[in-house]
Amino acid sequence: MANYFHVFAKKRCKFCTQTTKLLEAKDLPYVIAYCDKAPQALDALKETCEWKTVPIIFEVIGQADTFIGGYTELEEYLDGAQEEEGRGEGTDHISEN
Repeated sequence: MANYFHVFAKKRCKFCTQTTKLLEAKDLPYVIAYCDKAPQALDALKETCEWKTVPIIFEVIGQADTFIGGYTELEEYLDGAQEEEGRGEGTDHISEN
């Protein structure tokens, strides 16, 4: 099963648009569920996640999902992941003789 981000959004939400642009810029797969016509479902999701705004973003890895938060949290999450990947690169290890 593929890894991707699942974004719950509203069509006229600037942070939702910024979220999709960020994921596209980083070439990360995502699916988006617009909740404009399902306000009760969105309210239930907000309550479950203890989150008040959209977008509501999850990272799905196999059968497991991880709640990320909104756009700002996604930025921080991706920046942290990028830093993790870059650790140890460009350094020379000095051995003692």
